[in-house]
Amino acid sequence: MILNEGLRRLGTPYRLKSNPAGVAVLSKSEIVVTGYKCLLFLSVSSDNVISLTRQIETSSSFCSICCKTPTQMVVSTFDDIRNVRMISVDGVETDFQQVEFPKKTYTFGESFGTYVQSKNTLVLTDRLAHTVYVLDTVKGTSRAVTNGNIQEPRGACVGPGDTVMVCSANMNSVVHLTVDGDFLCTYPVDMKFPYRICVSRDGTRLAVSNCTVDNRKLQLYKILPTLNN
Repeated sequence: MILNEGLRRLGTPYRLKSNPAGVAVLSKSEIVVTGYKCLLFLSVSSDNVISLTRQIETSSSFCSICCKTPTQMVVSTFDDIRNVRMISVDGVETDFQQVEFPKKTYTFGESFGTYVQSKNTLVLTDRLAHTVYVLDTVKGTSRAVTNGNIQEPRGACVGPGDTVMVCSANMNSVVHLTVDGDFLCTYPVDMKFPYRICVSRDGTRLAVSNCTVDNRKLQLYKILPTLNN
């Protein structure tokens, strides 16, 4: 569904045949959604009508998704030893060659990823290990970030100034890290078990959703200008 800045629904929600796992914006008029071993490409009209334009079958099951380039996306996997992969808008799947991932296979919801384009940096969360992995895809270096504020990390996204923001589910907060994995600060959120997170393209708004059985929330926060410095 499409929501405005006041979280009011615009247009009619598009109903998928299976549960969507992640979404990324490709352009002003196109989004892509991950499903079980497939990618769904949806068009969005100027009057907020959502339509399915094409579907690509994939060899892996994808969860989170974000853009690496205008034609290539980074996706986290589940039930696959290849924790994070790349896929083009044409459906060509490739792997990161310089990166050594944790030697484990995650089930659905145990790990999410994001990619900092300007820094060639991949971020991978490990919920059960209470760890955020920061991996340089060019140099091939990696860092496992553990911190008392990082408890059951879930969704992650690129924050202002090429920083990284991660949902810390068991702390009911969002953890703010540098692109190198250094701790900056933590922000409490008014919800239990924050799950997925996104920052607007202009870096001024933060959206957070949770994953409780009841009292489910989607909240929008303003990011103060000082956060960009």
